[in-house]
Amino acid sequence: MNFCAMSKDNETGVVLLDKSFVVNYLPECDEKQLKVYLLGLTLCSLPQENDITFICDALTMKEDEVEEVFGQLADMGLVNITSYAPLAVTYKNIRSTFAKHYKKEKYADFNAQLEGLFPSVAFTNINQYTVYYDFIEESKIKPEVLITIARYCVNLKGERIKPNYILAVARNWLDEGVRTLADVDEKIKQLELSSEALRMICKAVGKKSEIDIEDKNAYLKWTGSWGFDLDAILFAAKSLKNKGGFAKLNNLLDEFYRNNAMSAKEMENYLANKQAIYQLAYNVNKTLGVYYENVEYIVEKYISNWLQKGFEKNAIMLVAEYCFNKSIRSLDGMNKCISKFYSEGCVSVDAINEHLASMMQRDMQIKKIIELTGFSRNVNNNDRDMYKVWSQQWNFDDAMIEYGASVCQGKQLFALNNLLAKWKNSGIYTVDEAKSQLAYNMASTASPTPSYSKEQLSEFFYSLDDLDDIE
Repeated sequence: MNFCAMSKDNETGVVLLDKSFVVNYLPECDEKQLKVYLLGLTLCSLPQENDITFICDALTMKEDEVEEVFGQLADMGLVNITSYAPLAVTYKNIRSTFAKHYKKEKYADFNAQLEGLFPSVAFTNINQYTVYYDFIEESKIKPEVLITIARYCVNLKGERIKPNYILAVARNWLDEGVRTLADVDEKIKQLELSSEALRMICKAVGKKSEIDIEDKNAYLKWTGSWGFDLDAILFAAKSLKNKGGFAKLNNLLDEFYRNNAMSAKEMENYLANKQAIYQLAYNVNKTLGVYYENVEYIVEKYISNWLQKGFEKNAIMLVAEYCFNKSIRSLDGMNKCISKFYSEGCVSVDAINEHLASMMQRDMQIKKIIELTGFSRNVNNNDRDMYKVWSQQWNFDDAMIEYGASVCQGKQLFALNNLLAKWKNSGIYTVDEAKSQLAYNMASTASPTPSYSKEQLSEFFYSLDDLDDIE
């Protein structure tokens, strides 16, 4: 991501210095401001990505110096600072910026309140006000709401705070739905309530500087959107051992959140098992014959999910071996197998082996039935589906199915399906009953089948309730 970029209404692809800048802004710029502005403007037109180090190296300046200068340029209305971490700057269309005029009386009260927040700052440039006016006009926020946000920022950071910082806070709050004075008051109340908890967290991560609004917003995200309690956050903070500060803590909590480790105990278990979990991911990939340089995504999407379902590590490896032998060579394919075993309640090695053994026994029984019809072939899924219907839905035992197969000798398996269906409809469920029925049919004259019109049959079909759920 480029840290310097043109606003959408200012993209030309050419480095042009507008005469509005020369006439209206250049006289007010000092040497640093001019150099930073022009070099950043040039970066906007380059095709490759850019970052702040380019300007630092070219002008022999430190990052905080460059950031301060861009803050001054933002105060002048030349740029917008859209982010501080990392720094991101958008160059504004000077013509449209300078061309805006606001009636003095429209913002008279706003100006007075703004100046009251910064008693030691001399307001001598119209751009010191218009940067706020632009935001109010674009966001449709009420001036008194922006003043309240600014007052909170000043109380937190002091008078040296820049307008672009205030507007960045206001923009973030607007994104969260904070638009009215009541919304702002509630937001500030939430932030203040977090102060004591934040002091404890700062101590745990070794943060020496003052608590700022970014810290408070981070805490509200951790406890609100992510749902961590204070004990869990403190555990995560202490596990960092005073390294990395809030940025590192945020990344760690994000990892815990994505892996569903929400309590301190779950976090402790996750960290203790993390190396073993990553090793399991490597072993699964190796068994399947796939390769991923970084397995973090694999752990989050697959391994952690399987473990949360209760699968033992050895059981996961057994399924991986089973998939390899079945030529299933992808993690998505293995995930489908895992789901099938889970639906059967098989999450341990013993349970999986018992399930596979029962499936093997079932296939042997189906093969026996096929052979009784006079054929010899491998069992397929269609055979399994029919056998499941016969045994589980129609409630025929194996003896009955085998007898039916012998009756259908020399015919395909669907003939057995039709015979069993007739027996089911006639309430015949034992071999003796079936033999008697066949003997009776052979000895008697078949009764004529009632004749129905196509329209009558169609009307009856659509009246069947048990077909309503079929898609």
